[in-house]
Amino acid sequence: MSMEMQPQGPPMQEPVHLVSIGNVHVTDQAVVTPAGTWPLAQVNVTTTDQTSTTTHTPAWAIVMVVLFIWFFLLSLLFLFAKETRVSGFVAVHIQCGGYSYTEQVPVHSAAERAEILRRALYVQGLIGRARSMG
Repeated sequence: MSMEMQPQGPPMQEPVHLVSIGNVHVTDQAVVTPAGTWPLAQVNVTTTDQTSTTTHTPAWAIVMVVLFIWFFLLSLLFLFAKETRVSGFVAVHIQCGGYSYTEQVPVHSAAERAEILRRALYVQGLIGRARSMG
């Protein structure tokens, strides 16, 4: 006796991630975190920028001053060269009812920091749209 399996309709499709921030993924209906999956309209997202920006004289500028100081006093102008470094992380806090999850995303440049904050702002826009749709 052979049993044939009949298709039960179209296969379930995996939801498309609209945006990801670290381990947090957002679809058009839900926010998926390691702590759980929550409906998009019921979630609150906040960010905390915990980065620091420092300015240093780069090593190459100091080497150039040492090498050329005896030839040109103008080599001291190399000391005006500055390098900006960004370090730390941006904390993205997701809260739904009594549950919450915080994703701390490491940041190594101003561009990375801006990108994470831009993604969080996009998620907040999706939440607003989901709430307005009912």
